[in-house]
Amino acid sequence: MTEWREVALGDGLAVHHGFAFKGEYFVDDGDLIVLTPGNFVDSGGFKDKSGKEKFYDGPVDDRYLLSRDDVVVAMTEQAHGLLGSSATIPQDARYLHNQRIGLIEITDPSMLDLRFVYHLMNAPCVRQQIQATATGSKVRHTAPERIRAVMAHVPSVPEQRTIGRVLDAIDDLIENNRRRVEVLEEMAWAIYREWFVHFRFPGYEDAAFVDSDRGPIPEGWRASTCGVELDYVGGGTPSKQEPAYWDNGTVDWFTPSDLTKTGLRYPTRSELRITEAGLAKSSAKLVPSGTVMMTSRATLGVLAITTGPASTNQGFISVRPDDRWPPHFVREFLDASEAQLAAIGTGATFKEITKGAFKSFPFVVPEQTVLDKYRAATADAELLLASLERATSQLVAMRDLLLPKLVTGKIDVSNLDLDAVVEKAAV
Repeated sequence: MTEWREVALGDGLAVHHGFAFKGEYFVDDGDLIVLTPGNFVDSGGFKDKSGKEKFYDGPVDDRYLLSRDDVVVAMTEQAHGLLGSSATIPQDARYLHNQRIGLIEITDPSMLDLRFVYHLMNAPCVRQQIQATATGSKVRHTAPERIRAVMAHVPSVPEQRTIGRVLDAIDDLIENNRRRVEVLEEMAWAIYREWFVHFRFPGYEDAAFVDSDRGPIPEGWRASTCGVELDYVGGGTPSKQEPAYWDNGTVDWFTPSDLTKTGLRYPTRSELRITEAGLAKSSAKLVPSGTVMMTSRATLGVLAITTGPASTNQGFISVRPDDRWPPHFVREFLDASEAQLAAIGTGATFKEITKGAFKSFPFVVPEQTVLDKYRAATADAELLLASLERATSQLVAMRDLLLPKLVTGKIDVSNLDLDAVVEKAAV
């Protein structure tokens, strides 16, 4: 292990501002996407915006066309914890470098390696310095010169490259799992849409359709409501001034941010845990594994399925499991109904889907034989999906534990068996 030395990042790198792209050229689709802080994961990494991209159709200077493997940093804290997050550009000639993003250039390759710097930017020792020098009251900002002023301990460049490879290998496993999850989720949505939205279920060619107050539905199906068919509850929050309700809590207590931060279909745990005494002192209910949580206040329609006993704050409607309905069927139904559910939201300060409004929301009950075939066709994929998400969460936790130790020299990479490290988390 080589000797580490303290350097100012600016001695070995530069950070370049992007361009203020003109709003008049933003379009709904196209070949070029304006990179924004929304493309960053707060713990580090690139994120697709899933249909919310800003496409651009105006003149572009080639200097602002990013290349594959470029490393960029978020210089505006669009969401809490995002400031200073780094990301790697996934492809050539697709993303545009806007003014709120910093492009990192290594100016002294004998001092710094780009992949090491990418991971270093996501370590607490660097993030804390960036946060401490940020400006702005509501939205905080940093600047190239402030990033260049950050002090860090670094080893020799060969050792930096080794550290970068170790962390990149873990990130590759995480990304591979996430891509597999995306494919499985697309398959799940496609099956649900075909069978229960377009009514092209197995044997549909011979099905007759009948009129209902929900429109034409297959014969043998019936129109109903969520209040009749689903077992659902709200949530609650006990006093935060009562440590006894929170200290040493054992029950996962979800807030909307738990769902929006991870984007997991099957979250394994919440940020906060509540005690049984806390549950008893609030309107929060203990719900079992397989409960479908739906955010119902302010941010509407974010969905997840519990993997163990849990509770939620008041920003949820939670549909408890029922032998008739596979949890993923309920989840896909709510996802397919997102626009209609949003339309029944009320409130001046923020929109809310009340339990009363949800009670009368339309629900079409399929014939049992179709539901049985759906369960058989999708059960294995859902089990794999949950397993992949669990493995990904373990890998993320492992990376977040290793990262600050690796980039500060607390772990000697020459003695690190990466295969053994990832074996337990890999699927």
